[in-house]
Amino acid sequence: MTSNRRFKELYNKLMRRFSPFIFKELLRFIKISHLFYCSDKRDGLASLNLQTRLGVKHLYNVFNHPKQTIWTTMFVPSEILFAMGLYPFCLEIGAALFAGLGQSSRGLLEAESLGVTTDICSFHRSAIGHVFRNTFPKNILQVATTTLCDNNTKTMKICETVSKKETIVIDVPYEADEYSVAYLAKQLEDFTRRLEEITGKKMPQESFAKAIDYSNKTREKILEVNELRKDPLCPLNGSNALGFMFPAYLLIGSPLALRFFASLADELREKIAASRRNKIAPPKNQIKLLWLELKPYFNMDFLTKLEKDGVKIVFEETNYVYWEKLDPAKPYESLAKKLITSHYNGPLERRIEITKKLAKEYQVDGVVVFSSWGCRRNNAAVPTLKRELNKMGYPFLSLDGDCVDDHNYMPGQFATRIEGFLEMLRGRTTTAVPKREVCEAGVT
Repeated sequence: MTSNRRFKELYNKLMRRFSPFIFKELLRFIKISHLFYCSDKRDGLASLNLQTRLGVKHLYNVFNHPKQTIWTTMFVPSEILFAMGLYPFCLEIGAALFAGLGQSSRGLLEAESLGVTTDICSFHRSAIGHVFRNTFPKNILQVATTTLCDNNTKTMKICETVSKKETIVIDVPYEADEYSVAYLAKQLEDFTRRLEEITGKKMPQESFAKAIDYSNKTREKILEVNELRKDPLCPLNGSNALGFMFPAYLLIGSPLALRFFASLADELREKIAASRRNKIAPPKNQIKLLWLELKPYFNMDFLTKLEKDGVKIVFEETNYVYWEKLDPAKPYESLAKKLITSHYNGPLERRIEITKKLAKEYQVDGVVVFSSWGCRRNNAAVPTLKRELNKMGYPFLSLDGDCVDDHNYMPGQFATRIEGFLEMLRGRTTTAVPKREVCEAGVT
């Protein structure tokens, strides 16, 4: 028993020390192998394989260039980092990626052993655990925004004890007025100056303008994709589109994001045109869903099974383009407006109005929200979202689960609740009862 314990301790010590190197070499192997062989065409779309290759390329750079890597939380403006020749590594996205590799339990157990309470968001618990296990890349700085989640700043401060690096907090105001924009723009300028001090390099204005241009062009391509998805012949499924936060949020401002969304827009347009030329009819009696929040990122297949059963997630709120085109003459003000006007920031009424708008535009039959354990921000909003959407006649289903912790995934319960919801939607489609009448009759 003693020898086994010592072996385990030695193994853990070696893994903690060499994990970044191991992951870097693994990413190198995946990067090279994708150049020669890649057969997985999800939804029959080669662009989704391109997304994987570009994501691996970015992650390889992150692990291979620790002196250029910045730990971030969601909504930190990547445009500034790419303009400075730096690589953002978002802790929440990192937690999701490790969940996909089947490593979430290791991070969660490590966090629990450190006394991190189990009732907070598993993205942050997992990220803290992975940082302490030394599986995340090395970095030179940490930056968090106050958007979306209070855990952002707390997680970074805890991780500071391991990285020994400074944490910068970007305070995003609640109100979208001129004073708030000026206040946030000043913070972003100060953030850039601090990056200059740490790296010893000045912000190249040409590079900043290029990053803003990449961001604007990517935005246009995302809008094209979103418009193409309104076509009933569009082959893109929501189960795959729920993974677009990586290129749309983390990689925006780089040529990688633009390359992916440009490729996707072109391929969707070609596929739709080819279907029309071949006189392929749109699916009949297909149930169309609007998806709110995220999805489980560990290995599970309930979403892909869902979309093979006469059901399609036609859009997701995470892919809604809420921000205006950035002004290259006023980059900091433009990025400040982008942060403040997010439907995840500010009053709940903003998110409700956008959800209503999307439900109408995509002519959905029902709305599903994935309510992740520990996400107080979303879970507190669910009753209000349900009430307001029911008033418009849209049935609403809240699925309770977890995005990272697979121990909180109950496939039997999921299947039962989803099937009941779909059965009700199919009944409505068959009887063609007006949505408002069904809602008044008590169907929610």
